[in-house]
This record gives sequence, structure tokens and C-alpha cells, in this order.
Amino acid sequence: MNKKLKNTKLSIENIASTHNINEMVFIGLVILCFVGDVMGEVSDHAVVIYWLLMTPIFFLGSTIIEKAQAIKSLNPKKIHFRFSSILWGSAFFSVLNIMFLWHAEVLAVQTVGLIIHVILGHTFLVSGTFLGGRFYLIGLFLLLLAWLTIAMEAIVGMGLMFIAPLTIIGLHYKNKTVPPFRKKVSI
Repeated sequence: MNKKLKNTKLSIENIASTHNINEMVFIGLVILCFVGDVMGEVSDHAVVIYWLLMTPIFFLGSTIIEKAQAIKSLNPKKIHFRFSSILWGSAFFSVLNIMFLWHAEVLAVQTVGLIIHVILGHTFLVSGTFLGGRFYLIGLFLLLLAWLTIAMEAIVGMGLMFIAPLTIIGLHYKNKTVPPFRKKVSI
């Protein structure tokens, strides 16, 4: 019985070695982004707390993707955990500082939501340089939602219009898009 429990131990290595983990994490992150957009329409105050709590979950998703890539490439040293933790840690503290500005009534609630969208969208774009094209797509989705809110005072239906194409494109390419920063340049 004890051996059976050891084999089913929940760890990042076991989760990352799952066959379709990249697709599951991608779809989960897209859904969490859309839920945040829906919460922004329902409650202005709850969305600020939601995005603050989602930042560590986004970090966990990127860590699982990194570990899965390291397992598939059979190169455990390929993990960029330090860079990822600095990147998502700075995003978390940026969101926390924006939340403090909102609490001090320096910024309006709608402005806070847009700033957090831009911060997290930018963080997804930067983490896409070492995690692949799916993170680029999530970052572009968050930035698109912020733009729709600014330009058109969009409602939830506008964001829903972009989820299906985003998910189809992300699942179709299977991280085959290689960012230019990952290519080796020979002189």
C-alpha cells in the first residue's frame, strides 16, 4: 500500500510528465483569463483581488510548462525557474502596488483593472520567449481585452468572440512557433 501511495505522489514532476499537460495548462489559463474579464463586468472590487490571486497560479502554470519541456527534451538543466520566478514575482508585486494605489483611492477601479490586464499581458508575452507561442497568444489575448475595454467599452461578449479562435490557434500550433530569442546565431 505504501508503494502505491509513493507512485501517486502529487508533484510538479508527475504533473509535468502527463502527456497533454501543455494543452491542459493552456486551456486552463485562457479560461482563467476569461473568468477574470467576466468578474470585471460583475464586480469591480472582486476583480482586483482575483487578478492578485491569479498571478501565482499563472506562475505555477508556467513552471509546469517549463518542467514538461525539460522532461520532453531530456535536459533537466533547461529550466529557467529563476528567470520565471523573477518575472512572475515582479508581476505579482506590480499588481500588489496597483492594488495599494487603488486602496489609497489614487486610481479608479476600472483603471486598476486595465493596468493589471496590461501588466499580466506583458508578463505572458515576455515569458513566451522561453515557453513558446501559446504564452504569446495568452498575452495578446489579455492585451486585446484591455484594448477592447478602452476603445469600445466592450462587454463580456466581445472577449468571448476571441476565445475560440485563440484556443484553436494555440492547440493547432502545439508550441511550434519558435521565438526569435531562442534561435542560436552563428557568426
